[in-house]
Amino acid sequence: MDKTKQRNIIIISVVLTVAAVIILVVAGFAASDTEYEPSGWVIKSYGNSVALYNGDELEEIYTDIVLDTLPPEDVNMLESGIAFPTREEAEQAMEDYDG
Repeated sequence: MDKTKQRNIIIISVVLTVAAVIILVVAGFAASDTEYEPSGWVIKSYGNSVALYNGDELEEIYTDIVLDTLPPEDVNMLESGIAFPTREEAEQAMEDYDG
């Protein structure tokens, strides 16, 4: 009886392990199949000021914000672009730069 229980426990463990591996592999393929879509709203340097973009389209230029007056870390981030999920969040971030 003990050997039968041990054998059943081993079989169940193997089956559960195989099932977990299959689920993880399928989930990995599903995740790699999705395309990354960057956030639509981006604030980015524009000349010596800052602009708001929606995708590749220029929405607004903030001439009140002068890059020369900002700390170098902020300028570096703005040169790369800072993405936001909504226009409202991007505009709130602009208020931080518009002293």
